[in-house]
Amino acid sequence: MERAPLVTYRVSMEEPWTHCFQVRMTVKRVEGLGTGEKMAFLMPVWTPGSYTIRDFSRNVLSIHASDESGKPLQVEQDSKSRWLVSAGGSREVSVNYRVYAFLLSTNTSYIDGDHAIINGASLFLYADGYQDSAAIVELVPHESWKAVTTGLQSAGTGGWTFTSPNYDVLVDSPFEVGNQHVHSFQVGGAEYQVSIFAQKEIDEATFTRDIKRIVESTVPVYADLPFKRYAFLVDFVAEGYGGLEHLNSTHCIGSYFALEPPEEYRSFLTLFSHEFFHAWNVKRMRPIALGPFDYSAENYTRSLWVAEGLTSYYENQILRRAGIFSVSEFLDQMADPINYVKSLPSSRVQTPEESSFDAWIRFYKPDENTPNVSPSYYRQGAVLGMMLDLQTRMSTGGSKSLDDAMRMVYSETYLREGRGYTDEEFMQACGRVSGGSTDEVFRKYVHGREEADFDAYLRYAGMQLTPKTPPSTNDGFLGIRVKGAPALTVQTRLTGSPAEQSDISAGDEIIATDGLRTDAQKLAFYIANRRPGTEVELTVSRGGVLRVISARLASKPVFEYRITKTDSATDAERQTFGSWTLGSWDDPLVYKEHRASPVTVRAFDYI
Repeated sequence: MERAPLVTYRVSMEEPWTHCFQVRMTVKRVEGLGTGEKMAFLMPVWTPGSYTIRDFSRNVLSIHASDESGKPLQVEQDSKSRWLVSAGGSREVSVNYRVYAFLLSTNTSYIDGDHAIINGASLFLYADGYQDSAAIVELVPHESWKAVTTGLQSAGTGGWTFTSPNYDVLVDSPFEVGNQHVHSFQVGGAEYQVSIFAQKEIDEATFTRDIKRIVESTVPVYADLPFKRYAFLVDFVAEGYGGLEHLNSTHCIGSYFALEPPEEYRSFLTLFSHEFFHAWNVKRMRPIALGPFDYSAENYTRSLWVAEGLTSYYENQILRRAGIFSVSEFLDQMADPINYVKSLPSSRVQTPEESSFDAWIRFYKPDENTPNVSPSYYRQGAVLGMMLDLQTRMSTGGSKSLDDAMRMVYSETYLREGRGYTDEEFMQACGRVSGGSTDEVFRKYVHGREEADFDAYLRYAGMQLTPKTPPSTNDGFLGIRVKGAPALTVQTRLTGSPAEQSDISAGDEIIATDGLRTDAQKLAFYIANRRPGTEVELTVSRGGVLRVISARLASKPVFEYRITKTDSATDAERQTFGSWTLGSWDDPLVYKEHRASPVTVRAFDYI
């Protein structure tokens, strides 16, 4: 028997130009659940899926409380995100508050004259003790808005009222409200909605078709469909990129510039294959520390390299299985995290387990030293996914793959026991599927910091790494990354580089090289055309004071590689190539270069 809802939220969006939501939360008091003299109401300090403290309470503008008769109740804030209401013997407590919401992201709520986005952790208070109570959400939109999209279940009393079995599900169910276009399709007995908010015309039919192809290629991985309805909430903007996974939905933001050329668009689709894969990996098959959630503090895990990193591996696998990526495009996408891990010092400083654990203080707060000390568990995990997959395929003669290990963990923890997995359980599952051959991957590269021999793993599929451009011993290298506006300024310097050894620092404004006035383009040209060992003089401004710094250039290292075929692949390696890439060994690899969109960030633009 379903429990009667004890909590009701009424969310008013009648004045969207104020960028404020008006929320009225009413709690029916029940014996044993917060029935003392005072009730505590809290706002989360973070949102699941985005592992950093965000302190959403800073956007609460006012908060007032009353009992069932409308009599005002005293409200006292006793911490940054908690309010105490003197409830006494009240049968009901209502809390009225406003939330300012004008940051468009997948972690926050947003409202303007065109639409509203509700991400629950940034909008809904919870009453201490009532987190497991069912809730009703009633939306009151602006009079011109006709559509709402969410993963929550309709309450059956009209299109603007929804039910949630508990607070976790409520937080995990974003809303898009406005006049967005909503497309629907079915796969495997489930209904899917693609909600598109765009202020310029886009090819919605093609986009929806490609989302369907992603769904069709993802569902078979786990051989279980854990939902009856799933919603893709998509906002297209001039500049922006991101996604956040939810239980039965995802909210994604993308740029119009990512829709062309076709190569850029296909790469953009990895955002949606990534977030949809999370419906299993993270939202059901999860590290044991990630649920039930503590919304008042950090929730630590050492397995974000599995939760996010292996999902990053599968985002490319899914697009290849869907026929969206060609074999060459798939291999180029796989080379990207390899280049990152191989080229930047940070992956030799922190293991994937350590970077996962430190997400709360590092990943979402990068600084000028991040490339040296703080690796991305997304990219570390993507590389490990490739290694685990190829190792498993090789050691089992192609009869098993990483898919089998993922299904095993999903079945034995989530389906069988309704809980998360431990780090040890995930490693053991990979070992059981691979016959123990993956144990070395965990020992050396998950727990340890050994530098991976990527060619050894790629060779299982008859592949190897080849420099994208031929290495040159004549290219000078300083080891810095710069930004060109408003002034030519050092953003980052690499550990062990000539820049570090000569005390060129992040924040230095570079004015001239060898007495010649310079800009970003001239600097890159000048350094690249000086032989290694050449000493150059840089005139910089540091703290407003000019100084001249001498630096002896090194040889520019190879930052970017491509995955290519070897000349001597065995029949077994060619077979693995076919099962891994879904391509024919005899077909040539055709790599195409394209101009990246203005919102694409290149990882290796070092001078």
